Amino acid sequence: MAFVSKEIIDEIKSQNDIVDVIRSYIDLDDKLKGKCPFHQDNHPSFSVHKEKQIYKCFSCGESGNVITFVQKKNEISFMEAVKLLADRVGIKLDISTPKKVNSHLEKYYEINDTVNKYFKNNLLSSKGKFAIKYLSDRSIDKDIINEFSIGLATNDNLTQILEKKYNVKDLLDIDISRGSDEKQFDTFQNRIIFPIIDENNNVVAFSGRKYLSDDLKDNTISKYTNSKETIIFKKSNILYNLNNSLSNIKKSKEIIITEGFMDTIRMSTIGYKNVVALMGTAFTKEHLDKILKLKCRVVLNLDQDNPGKEATINIGNELIKHNLEVDVIVFDDYKDSDEFIIAKGKDAFDIAYNNRISFIDFKLNYLKSNKNMKDSNEISKYINEAIESINELDDDILKELKTKELSSEFGIDESIIKSKLKSNSNSKNEVKENKEIKNKRYNKYDISEIRILYLMLNYDDVILYFENTLGYLIHDNMSKLAYKIIEFRNDYGYFDYSDFIDYISDNNSLNETLKEIMKYPNNEKYSMNELDEYINTIKKYTVEKRIESLKKEMKETLDVNKQIEIAKKIEDIKKEVLKW
Repeated sequence: MAFVSKEIIDEIKSQNDIVDVIRSYIDLDDKLKGKCPFHQDNHPSFSVHKEKQIYKCFSCGESGNVITFVQKKNEISFMEAVKLLADRVGIKLDISTPKKVNSHLEKYYEINDTVNKYFKNNLLSSKGKFAIKYLSDRSIDKDIINEFSIGLATNDNLTQILEKKYNVKDLLDIDISRGSDEKQFDTFQNRIIFPIIDENNNVVAFSGRKYLSDDLKDNTISKYTNSKETIIFKKSNILYNLNNSLSNIKKSKEIIITEGFMDTIRMSTIGYKNVVALMGTAFTKEHLDKILKLKCRVVLNLDQDNPGKEATINIGNELIKHNLEVDVIVFDDYKDSDEFIIAKGKDAFDIAYNNRISFIDFKLNYLKSNKNMKDSNEISKYINEAIESINELDDDILKELKTKELSSEFGIDESIIKSKLKSNSNSKNEVKENKEIKNKRYNKYDISEIRILYLMLNYDDVILYFENTLGYLIHDNMSKLAYKIIEFRNDYGYFDYSDFIDYISDNNSLNETLKEIMKYPNNEKYSMNELDEYINTIKKYTVEKRIESLKKEMKETLDVNKQIEIAKKIEDIKKEVLKW
């Protein structure tokens, strides 16, 4: 997370009244209540506290301050929410996301960063005159060059320059140089360079394209030189341009996936900023995990040749299994988006994008294109494959529509198709799961922990009382939250719920525990007798567990003296409890 001081965050919060901000998203009545935007809320259960500058949902447990509301409502990071609110009130904020580095990899990232700066400087110097013209002729202007950090490798022996500062073995390890320990040469020479940057803004690899006229004429020289896989570069883990496109993906709630980085760059030149590229057609579990976290619609825009279509089917099948909405961009006569946009322009691509088709339609068309539809056996094979594809859909309405279409197209009774379809029980399972969560039963120990924590979050003096009389809780997640509350108070000399939300903003586990506490129907009023009762309940639980442990120990020993000693310990513990 980029660093912004607590003083600046406090200033941003003070100038963004939580009522005004939340009212720009949802309706609130005169009592500042409304329908919760974070779950399907049929009855207003969402409340805003103007004096405390916090909100709370009494149904789902979501709570927080103005920053966390904007963060959760827009599905953006904490710092993105801070920036958005700062912009709203005219506070200038320069937030640059720092690179995330594993310490043992830091030296490799540093080398690549140095090399990338060197390549960029080359392109902007007199050495880059022909490369700039080559890019300009292909409608890649300076803005795109900056956006994608495009550079230039010359033949000026970069390895010799780098080895004055870096270990040659490290240069070989990350494929900046090739050869042996005794003799090395530059991996990239006379190439326009496209750095491969991960989502944490670390340069992990490079791809170099030939551009000199003599090289372009020579078919023996490969079009691209690419970094080999290294300790910091695994193709299976990279979605090219995710670092640039992440905020636009979250804003549009859509990600466009292309096959190559030139497709992504080309689409960016005509205004598509939510695009990423696979490093080839292989789609991995790592790619899937990244996309699932984004919670958005997926638009596949792979190559239009047969391998590209097969890859679209394979990737689409995997995405559909995980209940993602998937569309496909289709156009004829051109292999990929780069060629298509160069030849036909933005307007033509906009039409193709706006007329994209659902994945199921793409898949059925593809299955049909590989069959002889004049042959009854081939038709039967297609229908069975189509039924299998329809069966994979999670949407019952879409299943019904596709069943009717298939029935109408081939004159087959719907009942025959439906007899081969499995019933979709996912929604029933989801309802059952939600009901189980809602009806979670709390015992007296759970309730005591929840009430203690709730009161600590609302009353400064309860924090001190808890720390002096108990200082621990039964469950690990509850204890961690209690320790964090105490830590905040000790660090700042006071406790404020709104500020505490910021303090734990990047800790998902603590936030989930906080949500559980806020979901419980707590009463803000309390008495010291009530608080003591909760504290004694926790103490008694600890005592009971201690007595159980001693009884077990007594059963396991054959030493009579040891048994007498343990029995006395148990008796002493019970007497101590009676004093409470």
